[in-house]
Amino acid sequence: MKRTLIGIFVLASIAVTACKKNKKDDETSADQYAQHKTDIKKTYADMAFAVYKDSYTSALTLQTACHTLADNPSQATLDAAKTAWLNAREIYGLTEIFRFVDGPIDNTNDGPEGLINAWPMDENYVDYVAGEPNSGIINDLVNYPAIDASTIVQANEFGGETKISSGYHAIEFLLWGQDLSDASAGTRPYTDYVIGGTALNQARRATYLKTVADLLVSALNQVKNAWDPAITGSYYYTFQALDNQTALRKMFNSMRVLAGDELAGERIYVAYVNESQEDEHSCFSDNTHRDIYLNALAVENLYKGNYTSPFGNNVNGYALEDLVGTINADKNTTLINRFSATMGFIAVMYEPFDQAIILDAERPKVMDVVTSLQAEQEDIDAAAAVFSITF
Repeated sequence: MKRTLIGIFVLASIAVTACKKNKKDDETSADQYAQHKTDIKKTYADMAFAVYKDSYTSALTLQTACHTLADNPSQATLDAAKTAWLNAREIYGLTEIFRFVDGPIDNTNDGPEGLINAWPMDENYVDYVAGEPNSGIINDLVNYPAIDASTIVQANEFGGETKISSGYHAIEFLLWGQDLSDASAGTRPYTDYVIGGTALNQARRATYLKTVADLLVSALNQVKNAWDPAITGSYYYTFQALDNQTALRKMFNSMRVLAGDELAGERIYVAYVNESQEDEHSCFSDNTHRDIYLNALAVENLYKGNYTSPFGNNVNGYALEDLVGTINADKNTTLINRFSATMGFIAVMYEPFDQAIILDAERPKVMDVVTSLQAEQEDIDAAAAVFSITF
């Protein structure tokens, strides 16, 4: 009798287990949009690789231009390096949408973001500034006897997050110098690189410029390779292997953080409320207005699954816009309209940004951008809620 009861219990357990399995299968098959979500993940991975590949390519051009300036300083080579920096930023600004999700760019283990785009920068940590001709690593032969990659990497953010020694903004400072004028960007003379020319330690400055350009290329190459579909086991495949809900959550989180907390908050409002040039993103070159535009465009690009490449690596795939539009057309339309509104406010914001935040007649336009981006973050949250994703 006891054995019979055990047998009945086992059979019942098997039946219950089978029922549970079937229920799970039913739940999985009930997601009629599973393939659509898989397609969205593929578009995301394709975009990440394309944008980082292009960013790496543009950094190679910048690297060459920096080496040319350092080895053959002239007004022409300085101007060429500045142009290469501005061109490189046009692409890098679009990569920012792949941050804030512990991906290859800024994961806690080996993400190189701090060596690429760290800011704001205490410029006197690297080189001379007005009233301090001997400041910075370049002019400190005692504590930094050698200017090399190891020295620069170890110094980056050592002693504080504004102690920036590497990345785009270190290069920017080495090309433009301080921006001390309301009417123009920084005006560092090319003779800062001519032996016997202006400022001190011209050879060390040239070595620093070449080394930091090399470090930028190396860091971007690391991220590019992490997304390369030609490399077995790359994050390109890791991301697509994530369950759909996790992957969509990462996408929505990167959009909401970049639009709201980061762009509206850290990159615009902080400078606005402090009326401080030191808090703007690209303060030496007066290129902050482009940073703002490109970051906002990056959010829109991800949602729409579009990337137009200057090198022909275009992406146009099935995207969040398509699926949200299918499930809840009203929320999709609201977000699409918000993107347009944000871009409209950015378009009329005064340039350069360091004047937009201090001129009484122009400050309201800056706040219009902040307000629209904050609303955009809320609209992104509403679109995410379509998939039961909350933040």
